[in-house]
Amino acid sequence: MTHPTPTPVPRPGHRHRRGHRRRRTRPWLLALPLAVAVALTAPAPAPAQPQSQTKAQPPSRKAAVTEATRTLPRSIPPGSEFTYTLTARNKGPSVARNVTVTDTLPAGVLFASSQDGCTSSGTTVTCGPAPELTVGQSRSWTFTAKLSPSYQGDGSDLGNYGRATADTSDPDSANNQNATGVKPPGPYDPVADLSTQKKPVGSGPVAPGETFEYTITTRNAGPSDAGQVTATDTLPAALSFVSSSDRCTAVGRTVTCGPQAVLAPGTSVSWTFKVRLDANYQGNGSDVQNTASATSTAKDPNPGNDTSTPVDPPGGVGAPQADLAAGKKPVQSTPVAPGETFDYAVTATNQGPSVARQVKATDPLPAQLTFVSSPDGCTASGQTVTCGPEATLAPGATKTWMFHVKLDSGYRGDGSDIQNIATVSSDTADPDPKNNTSDPAGPPGSSVNPPNADLSLTKVPVGSTPPVPGTMFDYRITVKNNGPSSDAYNVTLTDSLPPQLEYVSAQPDGCALTGATVACKRDAPLRVGDSAVYTLRVRLSQDYTGNGRDLTNTATVTADNVDPNTANDSATSGLPGGEAGTATADLVTVKKPVTTTPVAPGETYEYAVTVTNDGPSTARDVRISDRLPTQLSFVSSDDGCLTGQTVTCGPVSALAPGASRTWVFRVKLDPDYTGDGSDIRNTATATSSTYDPDEDNSTSEPSGVPGGRVNPPTADVEVDKETP
Repeated sequence: MTHPTPTPVPRPGHRHRRGHRRRRTRPWLLALPLAVAVALTAPAPAPAQPQSQTKAQPPSRKAAVTEATRTLPRSIPPGSEFTYTLTARNKGPSVARNVTVTDTLPAGVLFASSQDGCTSSGTTVTCGPAPELTVGQSRSWTFTAKLSPSYQGDGSDLGNYGRATADTSDPDSANNQNATGVKPPGPYDPVADLSTQKKPVGSGPVAPGETFEYTITTRNAGPSDAGQVTATDTLPAALSFVSSSDRCTAVGRTVTCGPQAVLAPGTSVSWTFKVRLDANYQGNGSDVQNTASATSTAKDPNPGNDTSTPVDPPGGVGAPQADLAAGKKPVQSTPVAPGETFDYAVTATNQGPSVARQVKATDPLPAQLTFVSSPDGCTASGQTVTCGPEATLAPGATKTWMFHVKLDSGYRGDGSDIQNIATVSSDTADPDPKNNTSDPAGPPGSSVNPPNADLSLTKVPVGSTPPVPGTMFDYRITVKNNGPSSDAYNVTLTDSLPPQLEYVSAQPDGCALTGATVACKRDAPLRVGDSAVYTLRVRLSQDYTGNGRDLTNTATVTADNVDPNTANDSATSGLPGGEAGTATADLVTVKKPVTTTPVAPGETYEYAVTVTNDGPSTARDVRISDRLPTQLSFVSSDDGCLTGQTVTCGPVSALAPGASRTWVFRVKLDPDYTGDGSDIRNTATATSSTYDPDEDNSTSEPSGVPGGRVNPPTADVEVDKETP
């Protein structure tokens, strides 16, 4: 029997030669033994340049394997697709019917697609069946496979085998499977085309000092998994890293996000981090552009898209804004009194976002307060206090100015009406001016103490000459209001005199004596710094006999105000010179006859001797002596004068200044006196145990007879006649 010559099956992509006729296989041949050869090809993906190797096998009655066309591709990186070609050839001698080829793929290879009707179930790819293959005829199926993107092996585990089966009996099943495993060519280094996009989050614009976010997105276009994907972003000088919830960190100005352990092809990873535009930034934003770049452990076939395009802050850079908040409060908490000073602290806090420039504070003081000074350079024009400007104030920073004010000395309120505010401003735009004005601030402790007047008193005697008993001297008493209140009301000076001092008068008017206490009340208020001077005139008692060192007295001042220092409200003083002078009594003696009618020899008449104490002290043990001329003789005295040619009267134990003592005594003109009386003249002298500063007037002027003359002698002759 002659067997028909099988028609060669062209390789894929080749045509049959013209003139060759396909012959019909005889039906009986279908019962002959069938030999099927299987070849596996792995063409490279475009644009690989294949090399072809072809061997033609002539038909034979015995089963013999004929190699199929085999294409050798370049290396296949993980994630790349490539094609397998399964070829089944009928080596005869019979027609093979319902020829099917299966291919169990290794774990690292995935079925992708097939235009030849191959399907997969799990890891098994099934192609066919081909209804029949004549002897010598071959049938090829091509399917696309993909090396797993995560593959990390050396390829030794990628070998795989195709197996052909048919409904026709095969006399040699050994060649139904390719002899050696076919695997895609290596090496299998991962290749991942990363691309990076960076964009700002939000709409902006961004003011200096504000924060905003950048999102960096890295996409893997494959074909392989990208391992340890990291994005880096070197920030420009005007930006600083703030935070990130996506594991971004910063060292210096370089922000690093990741690494992402594995980024599969076709997937992306995004990182978001927050940055702050420098609060002191003053540019237009052109220098704030920057880019981000991504890297991984995989080779990148297109590094040109690893770096993003430069991006600006969202909406660009806006004008600087600084939200200033004002604060004002008294520094101390202890209430003050009218006339006292206290401190206010005015604060300007920059709540950002930008640096505030030329920051200043103004504070219009209420009428009850006046500016005193400031250690921080604050000045006042009228009632308006101005502090600053501070050249720059960083976000989050606070500038504090302190200044001293004085509460009006005449203030009489409780402090509730002393409320005022401070306002802060700057050359930088303020997005919220409502908080530029502080809350109203009052005095310390939110109240005012009663008016305080620290009155002080000094008392000194005028002069240094010790006063003589009975003489007057002055005390100068000075009352001063040392504040802090400007007005001290109802200022009253009191001075309780000892018994040895007698109140005489006081200047200015308004002093009065009650008992031994002199009280001087001032009608007008005594202002801070003012003094009131009183001159108090007193007399040292004319009867005083001491040395004066025991004579001290105290003056005290009071007012309606609270006095914070009562220790200086009183003063004690002694006599001028610190002691009393010697008692002095100037005695003046006057002697004259009591009558003016002349007398005759032998008649009696009376002399009156008067001693007057012209002071200033009391004269003690005052007496007179009068040596009578020979023409006169002492007769008698109702005033206790003693007889003798020298008449002595007294003593009077004490003769007060201004007082007089008169003694009268009777004398007799000698009956034998024949003169006219002009020779009868004599004096009387007063003395005392008290020093007399002028003894000349202690002796009277010479005094004569009554009428200054003596009548002629007379004789009253009496006749006595007796009767015998």
